[in-house]
Amino acid sequence: MNLHQQIDIIWILICSIFVLFMQAGFCCLESGLSRSKNSIHVAIKNIVDVSIVGVLFWIFGFGLMFGTTTGGLIGTSHFPFMTQDSNVFLSAFFLFQLMLCATAATIASGASAERMRFTAYLILAVVLGGVIYPVFGHWVWTSHFAGKAPGWLEMLGFRDFSGSTVVHSIGAWAALASIMIIGPRNGRFEQEQTARKFKGHNLTLATTGVFILWMGWFGFNGGSEFGFTAHVPQILINTFLASAFGAITLLLWQFYQRKQIEIENILNGLLAALVASSASCDVVSPVSAAVIGIVAAIVMEASSWLLERCRLDDTIGVIPVHGFAGVWGTLAVALFIPAEMLTRTRFEQFCVQLLGCTICFIWCFSFCWVTLRVVSKFMRLRVTSEEEEMGLNMAEHGATTEMYDLLNSMEQHIQGDSTPIEDLDEFSDVGLIARQYNRVTQVRDQALSQLQDRTDKLEQARSELEVQASHLRQASLDAEAASRAKSEFLANMSHEIRTPMTAVLGYTDVLLEESWGRPGSIKLIEVIKRNGNYLLDLINDILDLSKIESGSLTIERIPFSLMDKLQEIQSLMNVRAELQEIDFTLSFAGKVPVEIQSDPTRLKQILINLIGNAIKFTPDGGSVSVETSCLNADSHEPILQFKIRDTGIGMSAEQVAGLYQPFVQADSSTTRKFGGTGLGLAISKRLAEMLGGDLTCESTPDVGTTFTLQIRIGDLKSLTFHADPQAALTLASQKTSLPAQKPAQTSARQCRVLLAEDGEDNQRLISMLLRKEGAEVKLAENGEIAVRYALAALEQGNPFDVILMDMSMPVLDGYGATRKLREEGCTLPIIALTAHAMSGDREKCMAAGCTDYATKPVKREKLRQIIETYQETAAPVGSDQD
Repeated sequence: MNLHQQIDIIWILICSIFVLFMQAGFCCLESGLSRSKNSIHVAIKNIVDVSIVGVLFWIFGFGLMFGTTTGGLIGTSHFPFMTQDSNVFLSAFFLFQLMLCATAATIASGASAERMRFTAYLILAVVLGGVIYPVFGHWVWTSHFAGKAPGWLEMLGFRDFSGSTVVHSIGAWAALASIMIIGPRNGRFEQEQTARKFKGHNLTLATTGVFILWMGWFGFNGGSEFGFTAHVPQILINTFLASAFGAITLLLWQFYQRKQIEIENILNGLLAALVASSASCDVVSPVSAAVIGIVAAIVMEASSWLLERCRLDDTIGVIPVHGFAGVWGTLAVALFIPAEMLTRTRFEQFCVQLLGCTICFIWCFSFCWVTLRVVSKFMRLRVTSEEEEMGLNMAEHGATTEMYDLLNSMEQHIQGDSTPIEDLDEFSDVGLIARQYNRVTQVRDQALSQLQDRTDKLEQARSELEVQASHLRQASLDAEAASRAKSEFLANMSHEIRTPMTAVLGYTDVLLEESWGRPGSIKLIEVIKRNGNYLLDLINDILDLSKIESGSLTIERIPFSLMDKLQEIQSLMNVRAELQEIDFTLSFAGKVPVEIQSDPTRLKQILINLIGNAIKFTPDGGSVSVETSCLNADSHEPILQFKIRDTGIGMSAEQVAGLYQPFVQADSSTTRKFGGTGLGLAISKRLAEMLGGDLTCESTPDVGTTFTLQIRIGDLKSLTFHADPQAALTLASQKTSLPAQKPAQTSARQCRVLLAEDGEDNQRLISMLLRKEGAEVKLAENGEIAVRYALAALEQGNPFDVILMDMSMPVLDGYGATRKLREEGCTLPIIALTAHAMSGDREKCMAAGCTDYATKPVKREKLRQIIETYQETAAPVGSDQD
């Protein structure tokens, strides 16, 4: 044996050791990418499958693969393989092939990890290493042993230098059959669209395993040359370049796609490139090797996505890395092999390579599928759900770790056992965790004890609070009852005062008309009327305040002319100012809008109250001014501001502080000079807030007072502004002062009115006022009589033009009478005349069927308007009635 032969043998033996060292890499990789509760199971599998498959390969596997061929299908000699001292090379060759066989068997274990039973995997390893691998290897590599006749695939020209298909794809297709039969891990594909990804417990260990595999691959590919030839350096270079480019490809792809790096994909990209390079690393150029590595990484990533879409659970990526990448590497032989080494065209070579890959898949997948299906009839291939949750370390081997013991103790604590953890090594990492955990549990127990004490105290406090809550509920019921009583009182008071006030003010107006210029009588009657109106204003203020406090006062927001409203207020207040010889002026600061969005009635109420107070508290000869301006005129929410200034008696800071309290006046002494109820400012303040603004006051004693009113006036887009506000106010005054046009001539027919009223004084007054307006009046003392009169008039063909209905009457009230008339088909206008003026009274009347609503005291102008309205709309006498 010459030196060159000795070197070749030493090289093969070294490479065999490198390939065996790859088992350590597979163990680290699979263990690191699995969960910790399965790590011992992985280690046991790797040790046992190498041992069993190695023995089987020695007994008959080597003979099946490299024995004397029978038609290129199977070997028939070397059972078992016996070493010959004269042929040391043959022994080295056997050792190297044994390591490759063990590698193929180990590859299959990673895909089904974490749920395949240990005995089921051993059966798969025996079938794969003892039959499937040797037989297919015979078809491809028989001639490698002492120049024997080639297998049938090798005779066709199939090339696979170091086993992209023979070793790696065989392991992958066996893995595919196993995971299709046993199914995915629990929880892997619970969601319809996305798959849950289980993280490996130690990615550093997995990375260490890949480094070991990377180093071992140099022996895997380098040893397949079966000698230390001149090709070995190039084989090793191609191996490294392919793997490096595979890792870089997945690095760039992840950064482009996800903007973050996951080490698992980079590891699998590197391994996929190593697998693909194995088929042609002996003949391709470095550039071709780099391309093969890049494409292998892409194929691996695409096939991983495909498996996930097919809901196939490959624990560590065996099938994409060793199966699909192995097929790519085998096909790449036809694409990148130098032309001078081809014995046929590239297309023909590609077809041969494709045939070899197809035969490998059919042979391996079908054999494993059938075998596992048959075995499943006699034993379980998969662990139970409880065993999978527990972990295969404990379920399959009874193996435990300190971490498992710690977790088990924690689980017992969850179930209620509070015994401290004491059996762990206190100097280990897990022991340190257990010690700290014990401290946490001690603190927790103390906290729970304190919490229990506090809970008892809280329970006692809760009982006391329930008693207090019961008292509060009773107080709330009492408050609601008091509120209802207050509302009923105000409603009754309003009704009882308004009813006689109808007669008082009505007859006062009659007396004024019939006084015939007697100054003394006129003065006395005006005193009666003034005090009657004051009493009526007091009732209205009380009702407004009640509505505001109960939340039943509604604010409308409609567009109206600001100048028309200011001119109306000016004409009303000028009369009061002239009586006291006070200079009253309206002015503007800056631009003001033409129309605003607000409640015109409530704005007028506030301004009249503020201006009236200013005139009342200003001595004769003083001045009162109203300055109108628009704040934030260019913003989205402009504010209209009114400043009412007077030169009156003024107030102190203490008086201003209590200014807006109901029934409170700045001067509350019994000898106060000025009258009033103290309700006006309280109502004005609340109305200003309801209009989206506020009312504030600044005052100096003996100097004067300034009230500032601000309200919101709508969106800026809906506003237009006066170029000259003062001129616009003057124009509005001129329009108002124009002589009124003579009203159109009303119908000559007399208006027939049915008046339902139980009060004798009001009967005489309202009848007299109606007759003065030219109406024919029929009286009804209660609702029942009114219904009878109205229906009789309808039957006689001479119906009333309008019915004025008092809503509070004996026998049958106005609500019942109105409903009864509507039920009988009466469509006559029914006007509610009522002293009820609380919130909801109008709606109640309209709901009963009334056409309109008027509150008492009823003014003569209102009666005139009713007569004119229904006299104009009534049909002439003698017209046809339907």
